Amino acid sequence: MEGVVFCCDVYHRYAKTGRLEIVNGKLIKNEVYTSNVMLHPFPKSTTFFDVTSSLEERVIPPCRWTADVANYLGLQEYNVYDILRKTHGVLDKDFLWFKFDDDPTDLTWDDVKVRG
Repeated sequence: MEGVVFCCDVYHRYAKTGRLEIVNGKLIKNEVYTSNVMLHPFPKSTTFFDVTSSLEERVIPPCRWTADVANYLGLQEYNVYDILRKTHGVLDKDFLWFKFDDDPTDLTWDDVKVRG
């Protein structure tokens, strides 16, 4: 976790619902901008462990990681943070996603969604 910087805005479709910042294995910020707990993946999490556990649920599990998956994502190894950056944490069961600080400013739900 040393050296990892994970800073992003949390979205539900087009609405910004929060802000997450993790630096060097420490939860710096988990801001929630909505009162609807369904619109934020970890609205009540206050610890690094709680947030990272929730983040791990938003990526392919290690048991399903194959060379084909790695090649498709352009990654060399299984790393939750790298997978999240590639997939924006999008799942087919909800409308939550992450927009990272270095993503294009015009990136929207239409660019990252996996279903219509």
